[in-house]
Amino acid sequence: MNPTFYKITVCQIITLFGNAALRFALPLYLLRRTDSAALYGSVTALALVPMLLGTLAGGVLADRCRKQKIMAVLDTVSAIGMAAAAAAAAMPAAPVTPLVLAALCLLYAVEGLYQPAVQASLPLLLNGAALARGNAVIQLVDTIDELLGPLLGSVLLHTLELRGLLLLCAVCFAVSALWERTLPIPYAPAARSCLRLPPKALFRQSRPLLRLAAVLALLNLAVVPAVTVGVPLLVVRYYAFSDTALAITQSAMSAGGLLGGVLAGAFAKRLSLRRGTAALWCITAVCALLGLAVLPCVPAAAGYIAVTSLAFCMMAAAALFQILLFTAIQAHAPTGQTGRFMSLITVCACLTQPVGQAAFGLLYGRFAALPSAVLFAAAAASIFINLAASHIFKKAASFSKS
Repeated sequence: MNPTFYKITVCQIITLFGNAALRFALPLYLLRRTDSAALYGSVTALALVPMLLGTLAGGVLADRCRKQKIMAVLDTVSAIGMAAAAAAAAMPAAPVTPLVLAALCLLYAVEGLYQPAVQASLPLLLNGAALARGNAVIQLVDTIDELLGPLLGSVLLHTLELRGLLLLCAVCFAVSALWERTLPIPYAPAARSCLRLPPKALFRQSRPLLRLAAVLALLNLAVVPAVTVGVPLLVVRYYAFSDTALAITQSAMSAGGLLGGVLAGAFAKRLSLRRGTAALWCITAVCALLGLAVLPCVPAAAGYIAVTSLAFCMMAAAALFQILLFTAIQAHAPTGQTGRFMSLITVCACLTQPVGQAAFGLLYGRFAALPSAVLFAAAAASIFINLAASHIFKKAASFSKS
């Protein structure tokens, strides 16, 4: 492979490790200091908004500017931001919530802007089978960082405390920025006509496909946040387990997402849109079983094992369904507009995730003594989504690519 690709991979490892560790440690630090589930859910939800905006802008920047310059500038901004956050954390009277929110918003915005530049660099450096392998390596790096980041973030938060962890990650970002400035990535700006995105035209041509995206949006609103927000609260507050136990659970969730992707690739020939309902009913069953696992009569140790195992299954089923759904949308998107259409659909579907996280943060705060009620409600909402999805899938199965 191209030597520049290996340098990009090393920079990815450094950058994504610092990002993943802080995205785990900062919300946990806020939860420990404030003991507020509603605040935890709201802050994590607000922090996702800059990533969505960054994703929209990142593709345009990647086509118009030099990729190595984008990556270097973003890592430099991250280093300065984390160093400033460390200085603020050292002040005794520093407000915790604004500090954590500002740091998280910066991290998520940088991630949204950064990844399109990396993805746009690969076709300029690799081709043919090497390009496919390069994409696989980048995905593997991201998955490993998501798995190890929470574990190392938990350990470093305990040993270095928040200020030390922020400074360490600032150094990581600075080292990565210095190396990225030397990357010899070819510059191939896109034509202006390719940078226009006419959403109204895509909506008119592909209304049936928008119904498929609506299924994913509803899941992100009414079902998935019950687990992504609920699991940390259950482990830390309901069971009063250690940060390391939470890190293990969240790493298991990341591993579940990896398993879902592996299963989707292994059984690609057998997957179809009509069979997508099986993954949806699996998600429903997991929500219901999680509700049973956290009933007051279940011992804490058994409940923790059940929550970790079921969260693993949940993320595997969710990843499998998302890949299946995106594949169907790609297969039936208007000819010549697949990339722009998928970008628009991804952002529209993900817009519901911050709302769902904030809502479930409030619900878990309201029903702190009986979290199973929230999970049973999510399972009930999932049933209604599944029934609607079955109807949509039957119609979508007859679509043909225009």
